[in-house]
Amino acid sequence: MTEFRYPDDCTCDKDIADFWAVRFDGGDLDRTEQVAFDRWLAASPQNLGLLDRARQTWRSMEIVAADAKGPAGPLAVDQNRSSHNVSKDMPRALDQTDLDGIRDDLERLGALGGGTGRLPGMRPVNRKFRPVMAVATLMVIIALFVFGAVRPDPDLMAEKSANAISQIHDLPDGSQIWMEPGTRLNIDYTPEFRDITVLQGGIYIKVAKDASRPLRVGVGDLVARAVGTEFAASNWAGHPRVEVREGVVDVLSGDLRLAQLSAGHAAWQGAQGDMRYGAYDIDRLAAWRDGRWIAEDMPLEELLAKITPLIADETYVLDPLLDDVYVTGSFDLSKPQSAIAAVLGAYALKKESFPGGFEIISKK
Repeated sequence: MTEFRYPDDCTCDKDIADFWAVRFDGGDLDRTEQVAFDRWLAASPQNLGLLDRARQTWRSMEIVAADAKGPAGPLAVDQNRSSHNVSKDMPRALDQTDLDGIRDDLERLGALGGGTGRLPGMRPVNRKFRPVMAVATLMVIIALFVFGAVRPDPDLMAEKSANAISQIHDLPDGSQIWMEPGTRLNIDYTPEFRDITVLQGGIYIKVAKDASRPLRVGVGDLVARAVGTEFAASNWAGHPRVEVREGVVDVLSGDLRLAQLSAGHAAWQGAQGDMRYGAYDIDRLAAWRDGRWIAEDMPLEELLAKITPLIADETYVLDPLLDDVYVTGSFDLSKPQSAIAAVLGAYALKKESFPGGFEIISKK
């Protein structure tokens, strides 16, 4: 009998639980898989609970993704279902889906914000691609972040309207901040340091000079550090960026300085966590303050995350197959629906509406 091996990204019992939750949806387990599953389930009394949560997440998200004709009834798992080959002790799934909670977290994460994570084994190569399950996949990614993430309450929030760009926020040290619509910040000032964390969104900041307390702005895995300068920093959909208008800004990852940016230069992190650097037209820096989004080879999910806060009752989610779409163009911030339509037309995309106000974007 061939030895069973988990995917490389199954590094803990939670990952393995996620793997089995998805695998059960794909049909019968073969003999090798069944033995591996039984061994894992018996290895720890906590594994059954992990599996229960993973299956609840997966099945509940399918309700959200399904374009049902009527209200979904309670969802139950057949505890003796032979196609899953699961122990009769398998718990029941959730009876309800919290659409409002899912929407809130999608908006917080910027549709697929932080999308570097995925459910292990989610898209095995020998399984046919199914659009509804692709949607469920997206929902599961978000739900897994919800289970494990600690959500800090922001100290400063921008309105989800175009009016937000004209508002100037004065900080205790004399610095000034402008925020993109829907931006959420944590601010932590002490006599020893000045720290700002961009939980979601984008800012333009004029830093009051204080050599004894450099100002630090956290965007994802990066930190922008400055003594007194002007720069933009953003963290939309897990894509951190730092762009400098004047002065010098250090870009750090932990204690490691990755770059020292001067005026007209930028640093950003790619989808795989790789660092990228470049020059740009300084007049286009934080163009949203003048009412326009200017995208230059920007990931589609990042642009959509910027636009989504301005469209009430709609949340845009990308098909996983679109993670390689990059957008270039200029869009009117006061016309978000037109911006969406322009992107769909230019890149041969379509959107489909699903319960809960989700708009799923995929290839035509």
